[in-house]
Amino acid sequence: MQFKNVVLAASVAALSATASAEGYTPGEPWSTLTPTATMSCGATQYTSTFGIAVQAVSAKAKRDIISQIGDGQIQATTQVAAVSSQATGSQAQASTTTAATSTSPVESSSASKTSSSASCAATPTLKDSSCKNSGTLELVLNDGVLTDGKGRIGSIVANRQFQFDGPPPQAGAIYAAGWSITEDGYLALGDNDVFYQCLSGNFYNLYDENVAEQCSAIHLEAVSLVDC
Repeated sequence: MQFKNVVLAASVAALSATASAEGYTPGEPWSTLTPTATMSCGATQYTSTFGIAVQAVSAKAKRDIISQIGDGQIQATTQVAAVSSQATGSQAQASTTTAATSTSPVESSSASKTSSSASCAATPTLKDSSCKNSGTLELVLNDGVLTDGKGRIGSIVANRQFQFDGPPPQAGAIYAAGWSITEDGYLALGDNDVFYQCLSGNFYNLYDENVAEQCSAIHLEAVSLVDC
């Protein structure tokens, strides 16, 4: 098993999400806020705690392991290959040292794969591991619902940002379920396993769509978390 040395960061970021007429309305059921398509052989259940690490679509080298701060925001540092962190809000963020700009659509690496359901693994095998500390984003996947260490719901909010809130999700959230882990070990939403990190000061916020010129395509690799 391969262990990664990581630098974990926690920086405060303000929340700004506008309620959408097509998004979640408080008081209504939210677990049905799912994409219409699903990932072939995507595992919707992984109840052991895991983390996610940023991996550039065009390169194999890992970046920051994502961490988390008090109010649910997630981000990664600007120093070395990393796992996602979570800030005091709920925004998903990543580091800035090797940012690349990408404005072209990127096809999901796993969505086009076809496999019979009989050959799909019930529980994915995570290929990599990373050290954790008090700021590391810790996740559990249960029936397509992604939750952090405090039970907050992983969702795509009205501005297409990936963050954790509630429960329930914040007003206007677009997706709050439909998550899975692909055969390649990437986090996916619906049939898509490509996300975007977009520069915001000295960190990146994470989105499910390319929303600006300063965004670059990434995978979010699911990794085991260990005490080091």
